[in-house]
Amino acid sequence: MINCIILAGGNSIRMTFPKEYIEIEEKYLIHNSIEILKNVFDDIVVVSNNRGHYKDLKVRVVRDIFYKKGPMAGLHSGLCYSNSDFSFLTACDMPNMDEKFIRFLILKLDKNFDGIVCLSEKGKILPMNGIYRNSLKENLREELIKDNRKFIRFIEDNNFKFLKYEDWKKFDEKNIFENLNTIKELEEFKKKLLTIKKD
Repeated sequence: MINCIILAGGNSIRMTFPKEYIEIEEKYLIHNSIEILKNVFDDIVVVSNNRGHYKDLKVRVVRDIFYKKGPMAGLHSGLCYSNSDFSFLTACDMPNMDEKFIRFLILKLDKNFDGIVCLSEKGKILPMNGIYRNSLKENLREELIKDNRKFIRFIEDNNFKFLKYEDWKKFDEKNIFENLNTIKELEEFKKKLLTIKKD
């Protein structure tokens, strides 16, 4: 059994407002993502300090245990509240959630590993949209106590399966790893959507 963790408690310094309030086509992006994720997962844990933002969505909302320590801290909190052996990790600022990709990734999971993450075309580790074993919360806790917050280093130091770009590139046309960090990126994404609709 696999559940889902959504990171929504970041500082959003470059966006200038909390990313869980990103709106696309008059709907909160994270609410739309939750609707898609519910097609795959029975249990969704949102790591956020804003419980009220999710009151009608039937998700579990938990706070960071290590406050303001970045994505590794968010994963740690999510795993601490997970009811599953493995959890799919994503973030509230990723606008191209793809159900088929998630199901594909789950099929590629090998339980002899601590999880599975994708590699970019250039071989870079992509921590989001990956699957993580619940027991990693202990390793994460140890690293966060030491204030080690380099997510890619953490993945390299544990026993992960890496999915090469060639194996998942059929999903790349949907730009599933895109994330929105700034107002400019958000506005460009909205313009792109309008262009697609006109075509």
